[in-house]
Amino acid sequence: MRVFDDDRQEWVGHEQERQAVALHDRDAARQRTAWRGAVTVLAVCGLAFGTWALGWKDEPEPTAYLLAPQSSANSQDVSGDATEPAPTDGASPTAGGLPRGYETLTDVRGFRVALPIGWSRTSTAGQGGIGVVNYRNYGASQRLQVYEVSEPTPEASFRDFLDDTKVPKSPSFQKLSLESITEGQRLTYVTGRIEDEPDAGPWYVVDDRFQAADGKLYALVGYGSGATDRAQVRQLVSNARAWFCPPGSVCQDPG
Repeated sequence: MRVFDDDRQEWVGHEQERQAVALHDRDAARQRTAWRGAVTVLAVCGLAFGTWALGWKDEPEPTAYLLAPQSSANSQDVSGDATEPAPTDGASPTAGGLPRGYETLTDVRGFRVALPIGWSRTSTAGQGGIGVVNYRNYGASQRLQVYEVSEPTPEASFRDFLDDTKVPKSPSFQKLSLESITEGQRLTYVTGRIEDEPDAGPWYVVDDRFQAADGKLYALVGYGSGATDRAQVRQLVSNARAWFCPPGSVCQDPG
């Protein structure tokens, strides 16, 4: 007996019909297996995505120091601005040990000193091994002078300096104070025009003369024009003194 196979569009006998049914059943089983596999894969993927999404959502956000721009302690100008606290007479160390807005440098004459960042340098020959070294800010409204003292003691040096017969002075010179400091003395005064400096007086001067680690006497002298905050000049000299190390010496960092 023959029957018409709709799928194959032909007449087939009984044996052929049996084979066709068997092939159809096998294909149907394979399709069911494939579908179950696909569903399983989709379920696993969905579970993994859900776990990842929930975990990502619970990740901590970046901390503030990774998000906010960081400012360098040495990037501030020594003059500061209206929001900064006023300078003090002493050093203002940061976490790294240096005062804010300062850097340390070893001069070509061999000594170490701390200075505001970006100052220029000049030097002249003078008595003593280092001569006279001058550092100035932009605009030359402030100066730090470094030199070796020739007198035997700081007291003797200032005694000669204050003697008008030995050191002539401007008529506007006015001594403000003379006080003892560690291993030396500090003289503060105001004066008129200073040679080689802008006519921006009256100049405020802080003059430290002291015995350093090598046993020699040095002077660190800070100058500030009439428009300069006097506290800045005192801070300039105090910071320079705190970090000063004479040539050929090994000095510990302050603090």
